[in-house]
Amino acid sequence: MKKFFKKILILGGTLAAAHFGFKAYKKISGTAKLSKSLPEFLNNVYGEMPQVNVNHTLNSTRIKVFFSQEILDKHTDIETTIREYIDDFYPEIAKTSVDISIMPATEETEDIPVEEETEEKE
Repeated sequence: MKKFFKKILILGGTLAAAHFGFKAYKKISGTAKLSKSLPEFLNNVYGEMPQVNVNHTLNSTRIKVFFSQEILDKHTDIETTIREYIDDFYPEIAKTSVDISIMPATEETEDIPVEEETEEKE
């Protein structure tokens, strides 16, 4: 009888770990796909390629979108468009808390240099 309960306990623990691991995988892969597809979607909608930063923590996702000032003045529904896009195509991310910040692009955000890390070994 003890062996039976031990097997059930081990099987239940393994299934629970697999379930939560799969949910975490879906959130992480969804965030990676969102960071690649959201700029293209916004380019198709508004005619300008924005810079998008997506950060995902345990139960929240922060999205920063940088548009030119002309686009921000012309369109006031950018946040709503992004929320609808996430609800339609990334429901696993929509279940978390999504914070969207729409900011004007500056020269610093448009021309972010890519720094290469080099180490000299002696």
